[in-house]
Order: sequence, then structure tokens, then C-alpha cells
Amino acid sequence: MSRLRDRLGKFNSIRNKIFFSILAFLIIPVMLTFYFMDKPLESVIERKIGRAAQDALFLVNLNIGLFFEDMLKSSVEITINPEMTELLKNPDSMSGYEKLRLNDEVLNRLFSSYFTNTYVTVFDRQGNWLSTSYIVHTLLAQYVNAGWYGEMMERPYQLRWMFNDKEMLYADRKPIITLARTVTDLQTTRNIGMIAFSVAEEDIRPYLNGLEGQAYLVNNEGIVVSSPSKDRIGKPLPAEIHYEELKGQAQGQRIMETDEGKWILNYDTVQLNGWKIVQVVSYDTVFKEIFDIRQANIEIIGFIFILFTIITLSISYSITRPLKLLKKRMAELEEKQFYSAIAVGGPEEISSLISTYNNMVKEIRGLLLRVKDEYEQKEEMRFQALQAQINPHFILNTLNNIKWMAYLRDNRDVGDMLSNLGGILEGSIGRKGNLIPLREEIAYIDNYIGLMKMKFHDKLAMELDIPEELMDQEVVRIMLQPIIENSLVHGIEGIAGTGVIRIQARIEHELFVLTVADNGAGIPKDRLAELQGRLSADAGEPPPERIGVKNVHDRLQLQYGEGAGLSISSSLGEGTIVTYVLPVRKAERSRAHGS
Repeated sequence: MSRLRDRLGKFNSIRNKIFFSILAFLIIPVMLTFYFMDKPLESVIERKIGRAAQDALFLVNLNIGLFFEDMLKSSVEITINPEMTELLKNPDSMSGYEKLRLNDEVLNRLFSSYFTNTYVTVFDRQGNWLSTSYIVHTLLAQYVNAGWYGEMMERPYQLRWMFNDKEMLYADRKPIITLARTVTDLQTTRNIGMIAFSVAEEDIRPYLNGLEGQAYLVNNEGIVVSSPSKDRIGKPLPAEIHYEELKGQAQGQRIMETDEGKWILNYDTVQLNGWKIVQVVSYDTVFKEIFDIRQANIEIIGFIFILFTIITLSISYSITRPLKLLKKRMAELEEKQFYSAIAVGGPEEISSLISTYNNMVKEIRGLLLRVKDEYEQKEEMRFQALQAQINPHFILNTLNNIKWMAYLRDNRDVGDMLSNLGGILEGSIGRKGNLIPLREEIAYIDNYIGLMKMKFHDKLAMELDIPEELMDQEVVRIMLQPIIENSLVHGIEGIAGTGVIRIQARIEHELFVLTVADNGAGIPKDRLAELQGRLSADAGEPPPERIGVKNVHDRLQLQYGEGAGLSISSSLGEGTIVTYVLPVRKAERSRAHGS
């Protein structure tokens, strides 16, 4: 636990607070701002790049679509040629020369801006054929006897797009893209033959070369028809592309993650035959510039962080170094008996603090010397006070001896007077301090009233209405006697009948309230106003001639504050009430019973 407190104490230093405050309120917000701005920015750029890639793919799709439309258009032009139609209906109607002429004029003179080399073969239903390229006869039989060939010949107006890279028909054995289309007689809707219009795969490949990354033209079976990567031609698409999921969607884009990294997959569909163009681009390649900018930003932020750390540490060191020196000197104050000073320097606030410290040390040193002198004077006064108590003790002992002599001689009145006088004298010596329980103050008043009864005889009586639990309330010594003395001298002495002094105590609004009431002559209004004015006067003003009431009031306020004190109310001929207000406080045992 102590180690933990030590560590927390070190963390609580000003230098650490400055450092971590700058870290918390400057660096962290910058990093969070960078993070939360970078991610949305990356998403926006990703969408923009995706749209740009889709636009590029759309253009490639448009060109490939035109490529296939040109193939379809060329095949239609051939099949609607009257001489070609007549040849397919009546193969024996033309001589060999006429067939060569027809081959040269119709099949070999096709022009297209999309393909350069065509393979055109026309088949009739009797097994005859006419072709622009040399056909291997062994492969021809396989071609004509294929299942798809027979199915197409059974139904009119059939069309089929194919990719041939293994079942080669022509002698050059190049991968070709073939449009197989039945030639149907418009009058009888009966197939009279078939045309196989083919172009080399290498003619369509340049369109895919313009796409970034890996690009594929894929048929409906997921076989790569064309690609800049020649080794992929004729093979299925990579399994991680999941071609089956793409077949049901015309176009789109998605992020693909593999063991080799993260990829952007774009795809579009050729409307004419349903084949798809698939583009796979490395995510890192597309976002390389963004990643480079992000890396540069991170390096800049790191540099700023290091720079701010150095600046922060230097600032905190310049602030804390004088403070540490101040702390060290403060720890050495007692050892050096407050003879310690620090050279003023550092920032304005620190130099002001050090200057204040030097003045404070100087003041403390002066105060210590003053306290030392006052202590010596106090001890001297205490010694003199102890000496002064010798005479009152001697008088008290002498009074006690006289009292017992009076009792022995059966002079009880004199003995009682001496007993009361001894009690008063003992209470006035003040051996138990200035604060005593109410019980002791009442005992002191009992002695005083007993002594006064010798003067007033049966004309004086005292009544007490004090709950037992309030007898231990803390009061100031001799606070009742001056008031009761005033009641006797100015109130009761001049009336006819018995004078009664009533002392009551209660708790009111969490304050101790004690009242001393008499049934004396009362106080005239002008005299009462004068007394009340004296009570409200400043304690430092010159004392009046009669200082008993004012003295008690000032002593109460000095002891308990301005909320304490006494007040006087009186009506002429109805008596006087003096009210004491003190905080509720039980007298301490040492004060109640002496120390």
C-alpha cells in the first residue's frame, strides 16, 4: 500500500500533471481527430475509386458487347445472302468453282474494326461445308456429331456462344470464341444449315489489357474465355471469387479477403450472351497513395508528439526545478532555525512565490523570536502570579481558623459569615481556570447570597429553576455575581418586602439561555438605554465608571464570539431581567474538576 501511495505521489507531481495534461488535451484529440477523419475519408475515396473502376469496366463491357454484336451482324449478313441460302438448300446446284467464288466473295471479304482474323464455316444438312480456314477432317466429325449440334439443328432460330480451347476444329489450333447459329428458311421455318462464326481470343484480349489488376472474360460455366494472364485462359475462375454468387447479379463491387490479402472485386455482364467481365484489384495497390499519405501523417504526428514531449518536459522542468528547491529548503527550515533564503529567479509566478517564501521565512523568524520573548514574559508573570496567590491562601486559611473558633464559641452567625466569605474568596482565586461548570458558579452565588442575607436578613431570597442536565454546562467564572450585586444594590435594597432573585436555565434554538430576574425597583428608560448602549459599544472603547455588566458581556464575547453575551430588559417598578446567551457546551472534566 505504501509503495502504491509513493507511486501515486510521484504521478501527482506538477511535472507529470503538465506532461499528461498536454498529452490528454492536445495529442490524444489530434490522434482521435486523425483517426475519425481518416476512416470516413478512406470510405469516400473507396467509393469514388469504386465508381471509377465501374466506369472503366462499363467501357470495356461496351466495347466487348460491340465486338460480339459485330460477330452477330456479320453472321447474319452471311446467312441472308441469296447465293448462300441457295447453296444450303441445293448443295449440288453449284460447281466447285462457284463455291470457291462464293467463299471468296462472301466469307473472306468481311470487314470489321473489332477483329482481324475470322473463322467462318457454313454447314448444310447433308454434311457439306464451306470454310475460310483449313479444317481437320477427324475433328469435323466430332464437331458435327456433338450433342449441342444436333439439338440446335432440330429447332429453328437457334444461337449459341461457345469458347473452344480444347475441341479444336481448325488446323492452327488457336483458342477461339465461336457464335454457332442455325440458318432457318423463313418460309418453312426449317433449318437448312448452320454457321459457325469464330474469332481468335487474342482479338478480344486487348480490351481487357486496359483494366488494372487481374481481368477475366468468363462464360456462363465460369470458364475464363480471355484474360491478359494467358495461363488462366480455359481454366475456371479462382475459387475465392465464388462465381456462383456473381451469376445472379448483373454488375456490382465487393471487398474480398483471402490469405494473400485484401482485394476489390468488380464485375459486369455482357448483355448479348450473359458472359461476365471480372476485375480483381489489390486493395493495397488501389489505396497505395492513401496509405502513403497516412504513413506520412503518422510520421508527422509522431514527430510533433516527440517535439511536444521535449518542449513539455523542458517547460515542466523550468517550473518544477525552483519548486523542488523551494520544497527542499522548506524541509530544512527547522534544522536551520528558519535562517534560509532562496535566490529569486525563474518565471514571474515562481519568482514571486520564492520572494513571498523569503518574506514568510523572515516573518516566521521574527514571530518565533517574539513568541520566545512573550513566553519568557508569560513565565515571569506566572511566577509572580503564583507568588501573589500566597497571600490569598494565607487569608483563606486564617478565615477558616477564625470560622472554626466562632463555631467552637457557639457564634454561628459569625461562623456562617466567615464560611460564606471563605467560599467567595476560594472561588475568586481561580485555581481551576476561567471556564467552570454552571454547578460551581451556582455554588459561588450560594455563598455570596448567604453572606448578603446577613445584611438583608429575611428580606432576600433566591430561587433556582435549572434542570440537572444543564448543571454541567460550561460558563465563564464569576459571570453571575456582578449582575446579582447590581440587583441587590440598585433594585432590591430600596423596595419594601422580600426581594427575590430567580435564576432559570434552558436550551433554546440550540443555545444555552440563562436568565437572572429580580422583583426590584427596575431601571428608568433613559438609564436602560444608556446600559444597552454600553453593551453594544466596542470592547476597545474606554470603560465606564461602573464596569460590572460591560465586563461580563465582553468576557463572554471574547470567550465564545459575537453570538454570545448578555442583554437587559426592565420596566420601572416591575424588576429587571438579565439574559445570558452561550453556546451549548459541556464543561470539560479537567476544567470541571481541576487539573
